[in-house]
Amino acid sequence: MSVNDEPVFAGGLGMSEMPDATENQFLGALLGMAIGDALGAPVSGMDRTEIAARFGTIDRFLGRAQPGAEEIHPGEFTDETEIALCIVESMTANRGDLDLDTAGVRMLHLAAGPSRRWMHPATAAALDVAADTLEFSVPLHEDGPATGDVAARGVPVGLVHAVGRFDAARLRADAEAVVRLTHGGPAAFNAATAIAYLVRLAATGKPRETWARETAEFLGGGELAERLTELDQLAANTTLPDVLDWTGTGLDAIESVPAAFAAAMTEPVFENAVFAAVNAGGAADTVGALTGAVAGAAGGASGIPQDLIDGLEGRIYVSLAAPWFHKAARQRAGHLIDLRPVHGPRPDMPPRQ
Repeated sequence: MSVNDEPVFAGGLGMSEMPDATENQFLGALLGMAIGDALGAPVSGMDRTEIAARFGTIDRFLGRAQPGAEEIHPGEFTDETEIALCIVESMTANRGDLDLDTAGVRMLHLAAGPSRRWMHPATAAALDVAADTLEFSVPLHEDGPATGDVAARGVPVGLVHAVGRFDAARLRADAEAVVRLTHGGPAAFNAATAIAYLVRLAATGKPRETWARETAEFLGGGELAERLTELDQLAANTTLPDVLDWTGTGLDAIESVPAAFAAAMTEPVFENAVFAAVNAGGAADTVGALTGAVAGAAGGASGIPQDLIDGLEGRIYVSLAAPWFHKAARQRAGHLIDLRPVHGPRPDMPPRQ
C-alpha cells in the first residue's frame, strides 16, 4: 500500500468515509489516558510478580507504593497525560490546527514546576534548551530515542484526525511535529504516528482485530511495523498475559506501544484492558496511558466506570477540555462554521483545577 492510498474496508467503506469520532469518544480517550496513567504511576518500574505480591491486583487508584520515593496522590496522572493536554490546548486555541509555540510554552511551564519530576531526562533537557531559544522544533537526529511517553503525544493527533476526511500525509506531519518539540529521531516519529493512527482507528469504529495489521501497513516498514505484524499473528491465539510477556512493557516504544495495542485489542471492556496493562508491570504509567486512550476512544466516556472517573485528579479539567477540543476538530474539518469575527483574541482553555 502506498503512502497516499486509503485502505478499503469490508463493505467498500473507505477510510475517509468512516464515521466521525463523537464528543463522547474524545472525552473517553482523554479520560482513559489519564486514568491508565494514574493507575500505573505508583507501580511504575515494578514487575508483574512484585505488583501481585504487594497489591494482588491493581484495580483502584493507589498512592506512591515505593518506600522513600516522592509522594504520588491516588488518581494523580503524570507527564504522558500532561503533555498530551498541552497539545490539546494548542489545537483547541487554533481551531484544530497545531500551534507548536503554544504547546511548547505550555510544556516549558510544566518543566519549570513540580511536573518536571515525571519527565524523561531527554524531554527535560530539550525543554531547557528551548527555554533559552524559544525554538520548538529540534533538529533531525537519526539515532534519537523513541519512548512510549513521547509516543503518547500521538493521542490528540489521532483524535483530531478522527473527524472529517482522512489525510494520511497530514497525520504523519502532525505526529512528527509534536514529537519534534523535544525529540528528533525517526523511530520516535514512527511511534507517535502508530499511536495517532491507532487512536483514529479506534475512534472511528474500525474492528479491534485489524488494528495492529492496519497500523503496520500504514507505517510501511521499520522495526515497530514488524513487531505489530507479528503481534497481529500472535494475539488471536495467545492469552493476553503471554502476549504482554512477548511484547515487553518497558518504556522503549518498541515494547510499550505494542503492549498497548495488545491490551486494547484483546479486552473490549475498558477497565479490563487498562487493569491488564498496569498489572503487567514495567512502564505501567506509559502502557496504562496508551491503553486507556485507545480503549476510551473505542468505547467513549460512557464505557468507563464512574468510580474511576470520580477518583481521577484533574477530571474536571479534562471533562471541560474535551468538548472544546471536539469542537475545534469539527472546525478544522469544515463541519462547524464559526460566524464570529476572526479578529481579536480567541477564547482561552479553561484553567486547570
